[in-house]
Amino acid sequence: MAGWINGGFFVCEPNVLDYIENDDTIFERSPLENLAKDEELYTYHHHGFWKCMDTLRDKTQLNEMWNSGQAKWKIWEG
Repeated sequence: MAGWINGGFFVCEPNVLDYIENDDTIFERSPLENLAKDEELYTYHHHGFWKCMDTLRDKTQLNEMWNSGQAKWKIWEG
């Protein structure tokens, strides 16, 4: 593995809203910086398969993996 990435989602406690000043607040700036400073920010290192689906190309690739029986995320039988 070449490195880690941010998979792009958060699981938050309601008190996270206390770190957001208004609708113009950029969440990735002061709220996350202050959560980290307050030791309220944690990560989870997922060691399984992950692929984004942000574009039509991504969707096509994932569908091709599924249709060819190569869906690495399918861990159940049937």
